Amino acid sequence: MKLIVLGSGTGVPSLERNAPGYYLQVLDRECLVDCGSGTLLQLERMGRSCQHIDAVFITHTHPDHIGDLIPLIHALKVIPGFRREKVLSLFGPPGFKQFFDNYIATVASLPKHFGVEIQEVDRVFEYAGVHCQCVPTVHSESLHSVAYRFEVGGRTVVLSGDCDYDEGIIQHSSQADLLVLDCSFINAHKYPGHCSAGECGRIAAKAGVKRLLLTHLYPVHGAEDSRLGEARAEYGGDVRLAEDLMEIEV
Repeated sequence: MKLIVLGSGTGVPSLERNAPGYYLQVLDRECLVDCGSGTLLQLERMGRSCQHIDAVFITHTHPDHIGDLIPLIHALKVIPGFRREKVLSLFGPPGFKQFFDNYIATVASLPKHFGVEIQEVDRVFEYAGVHCQCVPTVHSESLHSVAYRFEVGGRTVVLSGDCDYDEGIIQHSSQADLLVLDCSFINAHKYPGHCSAGECGRIAAKAGVKRLLLTHLYPVHGAEDSRLGEARAEYGGDVRLAEDLMEIEV
């Protein structure tokens, strides 16, 4: 598997960190996990194209995670000289189908030449030979959110989306080769619905993951070194801060 960080930031506009979005290549499929504003441009910067995206996995429907979903569907219809015929698969938490019908399809009219298949995920499912799991995360009282786990060829990647510390995300991340985890703030600025840096380290340690990537980083001045230090105080493994356009082989 190959992971490219397309956006390591949040809903706060930043010249350094794009809104949340990740490219995941697994077997012969090219996928996005979340699709915040600017995701399509980040794909272009990496020499890749939205034309080849097979599936999008949405963790939740807050604006910073779905901002480029309408532009993606629209682009696939209007790229000159390109006629897409393969299905675009969209996965999301409970309530995603209604959200798509109410807010996405009303703006980006459904394409005529290819299908858009929507699946609300529940625990365990298969996608194109990839074993996938999801787990509810503690984030918002107004909507459902999930973390995803992808397993293939003895390798495992977990992407948390936005989440707070709880036993569910620990169990979901167990023995993962790579855990990409919401690290919105340092310990002193802990905010409900998001993990602090120390909590990220604690989750990684309890889950026994091999690598920890801290992401969803709010632009707090001087927090970068503190984030790493606080996570490393709890977790002795390989921990890094996500950077936009960072590539990781798993």
